[in-house]
Amino acid sequence: MRQGNFPNVTTCLARCNVVALFNSIIKRQLWDRVYIVKAIYYFIIFINIIISLVTTKQPIQYHMEDIEINGRQQQVHTLEVNMNDKRVSMENVLSLGAIYGFEETSTMVADAGAEIGVNGMFYTIYGHHIGLMIKDEELITLARSETPSIAILEDNRVYIGPISTTVAIQREGLTLPVQTVNDAAFENTWVLYSRIYGRTTRITRNSINYVIQDNKVIKKSLTDEPIDIPENGYVLCRVSQEPAQDDVLKVGDVVTIKTTYQPEIGQVKEAFQSGGWLVKDGKNVAKNYEPYIGNTLIPNPRTIIGVTADNQLVVKVIDGRQEESYGISGKEAAELMLGSNCIQAVYLDGGASSTMVFNGKVVNQPSSNEERKVAHSIIFRTKGTSFANVFAHEGVVKK
Repeated sequence: MRQGNFPNVTTCLARCNVVALFNSIIKRQLWDRVYIVKAIYYFIIFINIIISLVTTKQPIQYHMEDIEINGRQQQVHTLEVNMNDKRVSMENVLSLGAIYGFEETSTMVADAGAEIGVNGMFYTIYGHHIGLMIKDEELITLARSETPSIAILEDNRVYIGPISTTVAIQREGLTLPVQTVNDAAFENTWVLYSRIYGRTTRITRNSINYVIQDNKVIKKSLTDEPIDIPENGYVLCRVSQEPAQDDVLKVGDVVTIKTTYQPEIGQVKEAFQSGGWLVKDGKNVAKNYEPYIGNTLIPNPRTIIGVTADNQLVVKVIDGRQEESYGISGKEAAELMLGSNCIQAVYLDGGASSTMVFNGKVVNQPSSNEERKVAHSIIFRTKGTSFANVFAHEGVVKK
């Protein structure tokens, strides 16, 4: 049985003043009734603390199972996260803290000051995540229609389902639709860039650019060179053969960036795009093919995520391509999530990317025998505690 870190006993004793009290008794030889009563009192408090820590179910739990699915051995690593506990948060992290690039999941978890996480979204060969991302309530990239998204709402409710996004730049008498946010610029489309994209827009084609800071246009530039993106601002860009013809704003204009989401699910704290449905409304809806994955009938390592009816988040990493763990198909992944009482569940990136970090260590066995560097990961935190607040156990279950 593998267990998470228990709180340091000496620390607990010190907090209860037990160590200090007994040292005082020994040094002074004050064996009178008052000191004995105090010692018993603090010792009872200490015992109650230990019992509470051991018996109280913690908000984030990890376990690993050796199971058999359709005659094949599998190792399944599971995080169960009680999102009803307001101390718990789930957050997006990007490699190197920005769009583009690659890092190990364990590095991203550590750099974020966390101890728990898994690999996340699908991404391009350049390390740009694919689809919707909302981070710290700010829209980073627009949603795509091919797959559902996962969102954490303001009250910590988990939403898994379709999300569409629209962005517009508005000033008095003008609404300018934005077609792309923090992604490649296609000709004759408006693109909005923020600093998470990088230091510059990376555009070396004819374009018109408006630098926006504090809701005001502070600079206009017609150029074929990249434009610096301000630390706390934006660049609105349009690539075209005749960029001067697209001049619609002037320096000094007061503008607002209006973002809307459909359906109206409430204030979104964090969100990201998935790789496709596994479980929808309590039913196995896994397809034989997904656009980001390909053929899902082939057994492979998987990272999958789902939510139960009572707002418990379930994350699983299933190892694959090895003797101890063969890997699973999409339909088998859906059945696993149904077995964990998920009413909605979706794919995350899988294959050699599948990685789970718990207590700062990689707990699964990536199929390439080392961590693959990825563009995006998901981390979990439990706020307000100074000791390890997660416990692990390892079970063996045969199916």
